Amino acid sequence: MDCNIFQFCKCLKLLGRIMILIVLAFIGLSYYAVVWESYGPSIFEGSMQSRLGSFTAVFIFTFLIGMTLWSYFACVMTDPGKVPLGWHPFSSDEEADAQFSLASYGGQPAAVNGQRVRFCRKCKAWKPERAHHDSGTGRCVLRMDHYCIWVLNCVGLLNYKMFLLFLFWTFWACALASGLLINSFIRFFQSDADLNSARPAIVFIAFVVDAAFCLSLFGFLIMHARLVVNNCTTIEMFEKARGPPWPYTLGARRNFESVFGSRHWAWLLPMHSAAEKASMLDEALHEPYLQGPEMADLRGADPLSCEV
Repeated sequence: MDCNIFQFCKCLKLLGRIMILIVLAFIGLSYYAVVWESYGPSIFEGSMQSRLGSFTAVFIFTFLIGMTLWSYFACVMTDPGKVPLGWHPFSSDEEADAQFSLASYGGQPAAVNGQRVRFCRKCKAWKPERAHHDSGTGRCVLRMDHYCIWVLNCVGLLNYKMFLLFLFWTFWACALASGLLINSFIRFFQSDADLNSARPAIVFIAFVVDAAFCLSLFGFLIMHARLVVNNCTTIEMFEKARGPPWPYTLGARRNFESVFGSRHWAWLLPMHSAAEKASMLDEALHEPYLQGPEMADLRGADPLSCEV
């Protein structure tokens, strides 16, 4: 009997649900350690300066946690940008039906305006350039970046911004939590620490978790910042080798706006307007197909070495 590796996607989905609970548990642990155990009680006792400092710390940290949760659930629940059902690159439905029959049986479909077209043999549908098949949903995703088990969703055209903002806000929340808890972390190793209380252990664990995530997220942010300004995805980064300039770059600013939109005030908010979504989908569905010498160059292109 043939083995279908895509059947394991059900296991990935189950693991994803567990990972969502783990993410929420980490956030809850950090918030509890900072607000309830460390700085919350100080708001109501001590000098006015001490109260004001504690209130400021709690307020800023609560804001960062709120933005983290908003970005996280936006990424989880936003459709990544699947190729619309029935989409095709041909001039008429009749031509699309004829070419579909040819491609379904392994034939080479006709070119469109002198450009090759792509057909996904897994979901039996046409797909634009830079689209990839997501085995979890059985559909092709526009500008698919990767499947993220932490968010139980594929990261693609329409939720890549939410994913990046989840990394961004989580990094700053972890960085602030690490700074606020470091004194308690140091006191944990001192002889006068109250080891009979659960508080030192909770704060200790929270600091270790926050510091570890802060360091790892910093690396991810640097990597994705380079991808964004070069208009490249994680899949494309690992597929391509060093070579000619990356053909999809539009310049650093336009590359950035293709992900975050042109509304400056909304760059740090995990959402797209209806007009932005429509524009992004239209652009991705009409991504130029590469062929001939240009396609050969792409196979050796380095997305992170191009000048923008």
